Amino acid sequence: MSPTVDLLIPQMATGDATSNHTRLIQQLLEEKGLETRVVVERKSRSDGSDLSVEKWKGDARVSILQHSIGSEVAQFVIRKKTPVVLNYHNITPASYFQSWQPELAKSVQRGRQQLGQLARLTRRGIADSEFNAQELRDLGIDDVVVAPVLWKLGSGVPPSGPGDSTNLDGRGTVLFVGRLAPNKCQHDLIAAFAVLSRFRPEARLVLVGQASPPQYLHSLKSLARRLGVHSRVVFAGKVSDKNLLQWYQLSDVLACTSEHEGFGVPLVEAMANGLPVVAYDAAAVAETVQDAGIVIRDKRPVTMALALHRVLSDGQLRQSLRDRGVKSAQRFDISVTREQMWIALKDLVEVGD
Repeated sequence: MSPTVDLLIPQMATGDATSNHTRLIQQLLEEKGLETRVVVERKSRSDGSDLSVEKWKGDARVSILQHSIGSEVAQFVIRKKTPVVLNYHNITPASYFQSWQPELAKSVQRGRQQLGQLARLTRRGIADSEFNAQELRDLGIDDVVVAPVLWKLGSGVPPSGPGDSTNLDGRGTVLFVGRLAPNKCQHDLIAAFAVLSRFRPEARLVLVGQASPPQYLHSLKSLARRLGVHSRVVFAGKVSDKNLLQWYQLSDVLACTSEHEGFGVPLVEAMANGLPVVAYDAAAVAETVQDAGIVIRDKRPVTMALALHRVLSDGQLRQSLRDRGVKSAQRFDISVTREQMWIALKDLVEVGD
């Protein structure tokens, strides 16, 4: 007997936001009494519970495709002309990777091409931000619902946290969380930190995240050396959930200079943990942060540095941003987002009387 819902994704990987999102959708649907199956391009689970796409028949009542890059899973959908619910997480423009990782650039270009073909097969689009939803509408998909990424938002706001200090006297930890990648523009953040360091000589910048591609990491380290701040830039790499929570609690402000964010999970994680946010207004950033952080439209090093300095110097402002951030992050609590996802899927997956 065919399952009610097939969940299609290129690969399930530990610690990957889209993989976690897919498992949480599966859990939600199974709690509603629906039979589900995960279909992958490359199997990664030792228990063999995921179905390889080569064996997929496309015979479920509903097929939900996670799409953010070119994949064989998407190609199978196109080849079989299978109607799908398209859960869209945005595709980073290939231009960001062309000079660094040509193969990745080809993959995202393919994903963009596939997106156009998938539009004709889409029963409903689900986008995790209004920014992403508009892309689907521009492709001619009329039925588009906004439902944020599902993930269990850990909140570890300490009773007395970084935002309680009235003045950090030249100190302060600026945090970035996410892949070290050209579209996220950590080079701009290092340049801004070099300016900040002129009047906050004891400050430090912590970059948490895996490099993709590795060449970009080398260039960031070289830039930090050229600007004379390499001793105060910490490249923490990929960390455990426990260590990530510690970084949120030990830092004083989260900074984001990314030029392409379809949503921005670290922005919400920071807010949930009482960490003030200063971010460049690009793609879905302002939509995600709203009035719970400082969103700047000019990310020249001096502009970003002054915004960071303002937050680090003004305890009252930090506390205000801290309080607003914790409140705003509640919009993305798993209890809220699960309900939004269920509303987006309910009429498609439930059997009528």
